[in-house]
Amino acid sequence: MLFANLLQVMAPLLLRYFLVSLSDESSSHSSSLIFVGLLFTTQMGMSFALVHYHYLGQVVGSQVKATLTAMIFEKSLKLSNCESHNWTDGKISNLITVDSQRIESALLYANMIWSEPVAVVVALAILFYNLTWSVLSGLLLLGLGAKGLEFSMGWLMSRRVAINAAVDHRILRLLEGLRNMKFVKFHAWEPYFLRRISDVREAEVQQQHKLLSLQSTIMSLSSSLPSYAAMLSFIIFMTFNGRLTAAEAFSSLALFNCLRKPLNILPMVLNQLIDAWVSIQRIESFLEAEDQQKTIQWDFDAVNVVEITNGYFSWDYAANGGISSPKIDEETSLLGMHDESSMPGSKTSPSALSKVDLQVKPGELIAVAGPVGAGKSALLLALAGQMSQTRGRVVLGATRSFCSQVPWIESGTVQENILFGKPLLQPWYDEVVEACALNPDLKTWEHGDGTYIGEQGITLSGGQKQRISLARTIYADTDLLLLDDPLSAVDADVGQHIFNKAILGLLRGKTCILVTHQRHIITQCDRILWLEKGHIKAPESLSDSSSRDELLSHLIPTQENYQRKDSKNAEYGGLSNEVYETVHSDQDHNTMIDTETQQSGSVHRSVYKTYLSASGSIFHWPILFSLLVASQIAGIFTSVWLSWWVDNTLGWDNRAYIVGYVIFGVVQSVLAWAYLSRASITGLRASDNLFKAALQRVLNAPMSFHTANPVGRLMNLFSSDVSQLDNGVSGSVQAFFMLVGIAFSTFLLISVQFPLFVLSLPVISLVVYYTSSYYRASRQELKRFETVSRSTVAGHTVECIAGRQTIRSFGVQPIFQSRLGVAIDEASNFSYLMSASQQWLNLRLDTLGNVLILFVGALIVMSDNSIPASMSGLLMTYAIAVVQIIPGIVSQTAEIENSFITVERMIYYGNEIPTEMPESATVPPSTWPETGTITMKDVNLRYHSDHPRALQDVSLTINDGEKVGIIGRTGAGKSSIVSVLFRLFPLEHGSVVIDKMNIADLNLHSLRSKLAIIPQDPTLFQGTVRTNLDPSGEYPDDVLCDALRKTSLYPQVHLDREVLPDGKNFSLGERQLLALARVLVRDPRILVCDEATSAVDQDTDRAVQQTLLEEFQDRTVICIAHRLQTIIRYDRICMIDQGRVIDFQSPLALFDKNVVFRQMCELNHITRKDII
Repeated sequence: MLFANLLQVMAPLLLRYFLVSLSDESSSHSSSLIFVGLLFTTQMGMSFALVHYHYLGQVVGSQVKATLTAMIFEKSLKLSNCESHNWTDGKISNLITVDSQRIESALLYANMIWSEPVAVVVALAILFYNLTWSVLSGLLLLGLGAKGLEFSMGWLMSRRVAINAAVDHRILRLLEGLRNMKFVKFHAWEPYFLRRISDVREAEVQQQHKLLSLQSTIMSLSSSLPSYAAMLSFIIFMTFNGRLTAAEAFSSLALFNCLRKPLNILPMVLNQLIDAWVSIQRIESFLEAEDQQKTIQWDFDAVNVVEITNGYFSWDYAANGGISSPKIDEETSLLGMHDESSMPGSKTSPSALSKVDLQVKPGELIAVAGPVGAGKSALLLALAGQMSQTRGRVVLGATRSFCSQVPWIESGTVQENILFGKPLLQPWYDEVVEACALNPDLKTWEHGDGTYIGEQGITLSGGQKQRISLARTIYADTDLLLLDDPLSAVDADVGQHIFNKAILGLLRGKTCILVTHQRHIITQCDRILWLEKGHIKAPESLSDSSSRDELLSHLIPTQENYQRKDSKNAEYGGLSNEVYETVHSDQDHNTMIDTETQQSGSVHRSVYKTYLSASGSIFHWPILFSLLVASQIAGIFTSVWLSWWVDNTLGWDNRAYIVGYVIFGVVQSVLAWAYLSRASITGLRASDNLFKAALQRVLNAPMSFHTANPVGRLMNLFSSDVSQLDNGVSGSVQAFFMLVGIAFSTFLLISVQFPLFVLSLPVISLVVYYTSSYYRASRQELKRFETVSRSTVAGHTVECIAGRQTIRSFGVQPIFQSRLGVAIDEASNFSYLMSASQQWLNLRLDTLGNVLILFVGALIVMSDNSIPASMSGLLMTYAIAVVQIIPGIVSQTAEIENSFITVERMIYYGNEIPTEMPESATVPPSTWPETGTITMKDVNLRYHSDHPRALQDVSLTINDGEKVGIIGRTGAGKSSIVSVLFRLFPLEHGSVVIDKMNIADLNLHSLRSKLAIIPQDPTLFQGTVRTNLDPSGEYPDDVLCDALRKTSLYPQVHLDREVLPDGKNFSLGERQLLALARVLVRDPRILVCDEATSAVDQDTDRAVQQTLLEEFQDRTVICIAHRLQTIIRYDRICMIDQGRVIDFQSPLALFDKNVVFRQMCELNHITRKDII
């Protein structure tokens, strides 16, 4: 870089001697041509040096970005619980997609920080040679400008820090919404999330506006400083020396133009370095964050498999409350918590488990039970190494695997999820699949265990996800298995099959610690650990009948217990295999993930038109163009005026020339500032409007879109692509038009002096056109591939961060790091090819510009002094500038097309993806529904056109105020009934009428807001309990507190209690109770409960059901349940199998007449007396 800069400042010195040679009548043409040849050689040397530098810089930048991405990902899998609260998934995603990109960009220009000042010093030395001491005035002006630039850097850095904080907050809110889109749809919270994200975006744009305004001012002043310095130096020189020769004037002007590049580029470089420095500090802070401590000791010769002595374990979530971000709304300033229980996140009681003493012998089957929030999951997480151990000693004497209560499913095939990096052992694999009751599901999927599962298993039922997670845990073939309530999400008969075939069968002889609330399971375990408020009440043996009965009384009334069965004789819960194996999944999952939409060929002109329209008004651009043209005209007149001044063409005195020179210079800089500032703000407006359109469209897209598009892909769109829109697109457009203006004025000036030069313009144009066309064709495709490959990296990262507990528990971090490495390599390959193609183009266009210098110089020499030396100097000065301008125009043209690929993607998501919110739909009356009557007639549901029906000819009527339970094996179609009610997917045939209105004709937001659901996977968002219960602020606090009181959460859980992202500081059971509180606040006419109490104990379940019966006594309640006890006293029960309603009667009628239902009751210890 230094070599290129030194050659660049040598060109004006050669220009001086060239002009002196022209002015010397005794000098021959050959000597002048020699200087032209030396000038050409110098420029070619500079071109080769610059091409090599930029190529190496881009390659090194790509390598650094790849390394940083890998380091950030590796670190994300090690974070402690405390640091995972401070460094949310959104922040980590931002580090990879945005911060690493800024560092990569800054590395390309980093060497300019020292090489450009060296070139400036050399240029100033030559200027002193030309203008003597008068150059000091120009130098003083440049020094003052540099000082002002330095002063402004601190302000720029503070703005960038504020912008980064706002971006982090925006990405966090986006990630929360996109990960839980089904929940958002159920609750009609799209407007809330749109407002929630838009508020943060508005604050971000305000900061961007301030930053761009300052940047435009700095850029216009820095680009004008060389002109002002030259102006001041010329004025002083001619004031005291009387006359300035053309050689001195235009070689000095060329030198001042050489200074223009450093002064133009240094603000940009400094800005990029500031951004990079802020990003480096963020990444450094992240890499220095505390890792999850490995406090567990391993002793495979120990007598006990597990031995905990005086153990204290903490979640560590409350060590650093809140996320560091600017105050954007009320949710960013959350009140503290005062809960004194052992619930995670409590500031007053940081230990989730206290005084734990536990010994587990090899081969034991231990049940863990207790009320909601007692610490059951915490105990298993502590043994899995996912809790912070603050005191005591933990020794494990066996290999370990962990099945989480909330299963994590990775994007991949069913088999890949089960193997989880281990080699395929077919006999063992087949046994595991059979024991986990997965064979019926595999038979319904065309590709069997080769079926591709979407991110987070979004298209699987809760039971299918849990069984795949359990199969993964068992397949690991460890000696210690930690099973966190894996049977809660499956039907009773399936659960019994899994317990008999898997836990009592395949795992016989292994040590299992099983969290469960089911008594008939607990009675078959060797011991029970009862937890209350983070303490093990008593590690009782079930052989002690009095202790056993006391503990089991908390679960369900004492009934006859099932005896432990030998797995070889166990059936599918007493039902025939034939009935069980005909189950159909709610969906056919053969092709769950769509490949990302990728255009080909040139960016269509409609994309540019849409971008222009998004700026607010089409009239903005003519104004910008006028400012640019006026600025260039002023620039030409400034240079021409100087040539007139040197030759005294007008015969005026110096004072008149000085006044004219100053006026033209000031007007040019003012117009340039107006152009830059207006262009920046116009570009930001277009970016923001495109972002809003895409965000609204994505939020309102149907569930079929979200099931087919991974969250990582959408996050890449709303993080990296938005950053490119905000900063890259408008910058490229500004630079392009500026360069076009300079090139046009240069060719116009040369053509006026040499009319024959016009004949060369078609040749120049053809060379530029064919060279750039060849380049742009490949560049666009490379950019598209690179963008898609970045989405893959982002998607893999977001997905794995969400599942880091599972990944760490299995110790498979190297496998996922290796997969990320493959994705990074692919993205880096495209970056490398893009860099190589860019420099291929630059070298050829630089050569064309250098040939132009040679051509213009030869024309001047051959003109036999018919052109004044001052005009010759002006022409050569402009010709030298063209060397950088021609490649710059083509590069910026390609850059615009590349950056408009980002615009193209944003427009696609903002205009083209399907939406489920037609404005023409009917809005029902505010009092609707006045009754909760629901009528389904001949309902057929197919999730995809080429998939089998999930519901077939379903017809049923639910009366107003009726309590209806829906039962059926996993995948029978229960959740499809819910999807139909909430119109998550369109019906293939049939109708659904609620209170005399066909829901197909209703506005979706109105429909969903009138219904209510307690989903199987309860979701909480970052904020407070208040904002989670009532996000729109419609209800007074007494109503919210009353809802908490009815769910037995108040006063332990109060309205101002902080909720961490994903509700991490609440147990799953507490989250389900908060979901119940949420619907109690709304008091809907129709309530749907989808396995709403699967994660709570039996006492809490009974309390919840009693609350539902009391609070919704005159309301329609539809409940999907795996626990038959939950709905056994409902008015009617609907039995579904293979997408069909096979029976729909009262529980007593079903018990008397339906053999299958009676078998299910017997399995759940329910007698006819219990129903009556």
